[in-house]
Amino acid sequence: LHCAHRTITMKLPSIAVGFFLASHQASGFSTNLLSSSSITKQSSTSSLNVFSVSGSTGTGEGWIDPSAPVNSAASLKKTLDEALKGSTFKKRISILGSTGSIGTQTLDIVDACPDNFVVDALSAGNNAKLMADQVMKYSPKVASLSTPEAAAELKTLLKERGCTNMPEIVHGAEGIVEAATVGSADTVVTGIVGAA
Repeated sequence: LHCAHRTITMKLPSIAVGFFLASHQASGFSTNLLSSSSITKQSSTSSLNVFSVSGSTGTGEGWIDPSAPVNSAASLKKTLDEALKGSTFKKRISILGSTGSIGTQTLDIVDACPDNFVVDALSAGNNAKLMADQVMKYSPKVASLSTPEAAAELKTLLKERGCTNMPEIVHGAEGIVEAATVGSADTVVTGIVGAA
């Protein structure tokens, strides 16, 4: 790893990290773990070309074809199409931090794969307007905001919009717990500060 005029040497503990760093042009990293800049993993049914393009140039191309990185609508669609090809699952999710970047990106995936995901609970900070938009679109069972005032504003906004499927509206730490533990959710996506 190069920092200004110093070189810091890091021991890499796994071959998985080696795969990530194998390309000599990848983000300024270099390694001798792998001698080839192109690696192909063969299986009985498919071939996955790793490092066919070194890094992303903003074109949707990436290190692992056809998946990451996702940096455009086209690459998101390509990644999801490949990842979900032939899938028939239906995941029920709860999203903590639904109005932040992780939450909104998770909801982008839900939008792209409506047959595979159902949103059962949403929690957020104080953005009652965006939460109201999300509740109207996804019809969760539980909607939680951080303060009683934000929760009251959400309830008012939903009534004004004619919400016919009113969620349980909760707030505070107890509201986050309610959203995280909603009984029907298979998965909780956590994108809130201090939740790690």
